[in-house]
Amino acid sequence: IATPTTTSYSDTGLTASTNYSYRVKAVDAATNVSVNYSTVASTATQAPPDTTPPGDVTGLAATAVSATQINLSWPAATDNVGVTGYRVERCQGAGCSTFVQIATPTTTSYSDTGLTASTNYSYRVKAVDAATNVSVNFSNVATATTQADTTAPTAPSALAATGVSSTQINLSWTASTDNVGVTGYQVERCQGIGCSTFVQIAAPTGTTFGDTGLTVGTSPCS
Repeated sequence: IATPTTTSYSDTGLTASTNYSYRVKAVDAATNVSVNYSTVASTATQAPPDTTPPGDVTGLAATAVSATQINLSWPAATDNVGVTGYRVERCQGAGCSTFVQIATPTTTSYSDTGLTASTNYSYRVKAVDAATNVSVNFSNVATATTQADTTAPTAPSALAATGVSSTQINLSWTASTDNVGVTGYQVERCQGIGCSTFVQIAAPTGTTFGDTGLTVGTSPCS
């Protein structure tokens, strides 16, 4: 196939994914040729680039399992080589159309957590293969509404009140827990020893509060 003058040769125009074997003899200026061939060297050409996208995802389903979580599932997509993962997109609100990618799972399910209670979410999915080819079309859009949050937080504990000046008392307490998450506290106060008429005075988001502008020599009951 060739008569190179150096010790290398590039054989081009071959067929992809095909095995080829080679042997070589040497020639001198007088056209004398080696008695024997070299050893035989064999190799296969590489496979052609994978440019075929996976099939579209179908049958996407969304199920709200709590106030903060929606589970997604779908049948596996097909590909000429093999699907390596999926791209999950989400938008929020009834009738929404602005989707944003939120995950790239390698399996045919995904749990979307940290959501807002009683809120509508929509999802769509594409498949991806090892060559990063992506499905031409998105899956069907699957929609679900997170469940309502009806579980109350636990009561704060270890409330402590400390007078730090003639007009200020500082409060602190141990954080409450909640199935979704505590967003704040309601602080109530009544004035005088043995008082019982409480009025809300603050709504801090942390576990401390400084009550200022108090009357000198008065005992608030908080």
